[in-house]
Amino acid sequence: MRLRQEIIIDPIDSSLVYVPEGPFIMGTAPDGVRKTDHEEPQREVTLDPFYIGKFPVTNAQYAQFLEAAEHPPPRFYDNPRFNEPNCPVVGVSWYDAQAFLNWLNELTDESYRLPTEAEWEKTARGTDGRMYPWGNEWDVSKGNFGESRLKHTTPVGSYPEGVSPYGCYDMGGNVYEWCSDWSHPETYKYSPAHNPQGPIDGRRKVIRGGSWLPRGQFAARCANRAGYEPVQAVHNVGFRIAKSAE
Repeated sequence: MRLRQEIIIDPIDSSLVYVPEGPFIMGTAPDGVRKTDHEEPQREVTLDPFYIGKFPVTNAQYAQFLEAAEHPPPRFYDNPRFNEPNCPVVGVSWYDAQAFLNWLNELTDESYRLPTEAEWEKTARGTDGRMYPWGNEWDVSKGNFGESRLKHTTPVGSYPEGVSPYGCYDMGGNVYEWCSDWSHPETYKYSPAHNPQGPIDGRRKVIRGGSWLPRGQFAARCANRAGYEPVQAVHNVGFRIAKSAE
């Protein structure tokens, strides 16, 4: 799909993957590797079909929004460790991501949004309950982690052997990604088993996926949950787009 305006440098909405409806295993079992009980109870969750970005939104894509919408540039935008065109944009708050999506929807007449926490996890781990997007064994060569010792972001798609079951890249390492849900430590105890949307309010928004910072083996797990206040804009958090399947 082409954008209605002539903003066609690195099209934003051309790399979506389809995730079919059905159940998957969400969370971590009591005997699994975890930091807290925020990932419990492990349970079966069923989602309607949806589309999600094959890659996180890049600096080149975000630059189109900055120019067209005259939106303030993100933090670290001029930092050479993070500003390569094909690297994921960082230094964006949850609200910045929403502003980007509003702009994109106006251009495309679509309904793009951030993925829910459940959609993100299903995309990352598939239906077999795997620990990492690529399988159950930790492998530092399958993503950009603190253990990689690069200390910066890398171009999206740089680790094809770390691709998720549905064909999405960078779901383990490189940057954490904003989700739509508010974060709460006991979400899994009370949320519905069909299309959970998270709590109705909160202080922090969910981030998923791990990053280039240390503790990659723990953080890159598909079930790992973390959260930041939606106003925070840090150097290891970006986002990818999603939309419901009609």
